[in-house]
Amino acid sequence: MPIPHTPKLRKYVDPLPIPRTAISDPSVYPGADYYEITMRPGTWRFHRDLGPAKVWGYWAANPHDPRRPIGMGYLGPTLSVTRDHPTLVKYRNELPTTHLFQFVIDKIRKGDPQLTPTPPPPYKPMQPFPANVNVWNVVHQHGGFTAPQSDGMPLQSFSPDGIHAQSYSSLDPSRVEPNESICGYTNHDRSCMLWYHDHGMGMTSVNVYAGLAGLYRIGDPADDRLGLPQGEFEVPSSSRTGPSTPTARSRTP
Repeated sequence: MPIPHTPKLRKYVDPLPIPRTAISDPSVYPGADYYEITMRPGTWRFHRDLGPAKVWGYWAANPHDPRRPIGMGYLGPTLSVTRDHPTLVKYRNELPTTHLFQFVIDKIRKGDPQLTPTPPPPYKPMQPFPANVNVWNVVHQHGGFTAPQSDGMPLQSFSPDGIHAQSYSSLDPSRVEPNESICGYTNHDRSCMLWYHDHGMGMTSVNVYAGLAGLYRIGDPADDRLGLPQGEFEVPSSSRTGPSTPTARSRTP
């Protein structure tokens, strides 16, 4: 593949995109916050002088208006949660079955030495994903205290058409389809900014590069006594939950 060259671009002409904050639905699992997040293809304009690029992103269901999910198209909405208050997330895979970077997947499958490590003898290389899988995904909450079945390990991957890696798991299996998985998070952390990202077996790097990543903010009510910036002076602000659509693109002046 020829390497594309970005034209010279003018600096400081686009506003900083601030991811929206997802809205929880506490009615699904009483005593816990609940989100539904869907992986979908979309478009994103990285600069006002560039055309829209094909990307992947996370979209959160909006319990106040199911027709207007929360997201940007690229990356994902921020999950803003409370320390020690549990969170459950249903992840749904609605990506294409052909990868956005299919040429990379093909090279991995063919054993390209730059993309696939060669083990020393007596070990033999193994394909990281099945022959009939070009896209599969699983979400990993990076840095949190998470039980193994919800950790988003690579071998817990699942594809848009419901193919599962050997260690696939889901909480409450009766509530998921083959292309879904429910994960639970304790939020047993000090107040901090974590992130969530794709961890698909054999293709994590290209899945994240395509746009599958987002912020996971854990707040502690005790911090309210410290006089830290709040509301419009805090980024991300928990009030930033305005509606978007799956075809949304970055704003330009």
